[in-house]
Amino acid sequence: MIYDYIIVGGGIAGSVCAYELGKKGKRCLILERNSRQAEKVCGGGVSYKALRMLKEIGIAAEPLFLMNARQVGGHVIYEDGGCTEKLYGEGRVSLGIQRTLLDQYLLCAAAHVHAQIQFGQRAAMVTKSGELYEVNGFLARELVWASGARGISGEIPKEQSIGLSGQIAANVNLAEDRFHYWYFDAADHEKYFWAFPIGGHLWNVGVWNRHFDRKLKNDYQYCLEAFFLHKVSGKWEYVRKPRAEFLGHCDQRRPDSYRKNGIGDFAGTCNPVNGGGIHYAIRSAIAYAGAEGGADGYSY
Repeated sequence: MIYDYIIVGGGIAGSVCAYELGKKGKRCLILERNSRQAEKVCGGGVSYKALRMLKEIGIAAEPLFLMNARQVGGHVIYEDGGCTEKLYGEGRVSLGIQRTLLDQYLLCAAAHVHAQIQFGQRAAMVTKSGELYEVNGFLARELVWASGARGISGEIPKEQSIGLSGQIAANVNLAEDRFHYWYFDAADHEKYFWAFPIGGHLWNVGVWNRHFDRKLKNDYQYCLEAFFLHKVSGKWEYVRKPRAEFLGHCDQRRPDSYRKNGIGDFAGTCNPVNGGGIHYAIRSAIAYAGAEGGADGYSY
């Protein structure tokens, strides 16, 4: 089969892009390097803006709220011994959820419009013959990169930011309908610690830094003990141990090569202020699909 689009990467951006193109009758193939959908430990907070965008393109948020997830109505920022709370307002409900659940839901939406997916497919060999791209033996008229901050080669551009987080099961004396953020360095607002409720007694706990820092593990351990563990009642345990992941602030698209079309972290769409990526990944996928893959016809 000759596909209209091969989309490299089965995360949020890749699935939303395939869904939008599939609605237009385009034949899409998603190539995912993992052998199955794996949990992305970093994050887990889906803003009401992201949920609204999904709803606008026809992906209902209601089934997500019925999963093992948390409805979130605001956030709290802790700084200099005090805290500031922001409520999102009526109808503006965000979501704390395990990324596996969110990614699977979006991938199912893409499959519903007949997108196909192949797991265990690292896009190591890309060639172009005439008007067709060939990736791992699959052929398509167009190629979209949704392969994340690590890009094609796996090397990390120095502009990327980094997060380190884990998932902890515990009873915690923090509001379970809020995202929690701590600015732990008064001189540096380009890093913070977070705790997100993501369903049941499960919390996503991590630290983000706009710039790569080898002290990230030390920052994480300090913040975990200073801000989170003393709020825990009784025993706690890691459901998923802390792991680092890079976030996309560097645009890796190259207009003169086969990587001209990129979305999500690959295209550097992460928020440079706080590292947030889900909202922008969705927006970039919608923008690309809305232009039907025009190399110069989409922006975000």
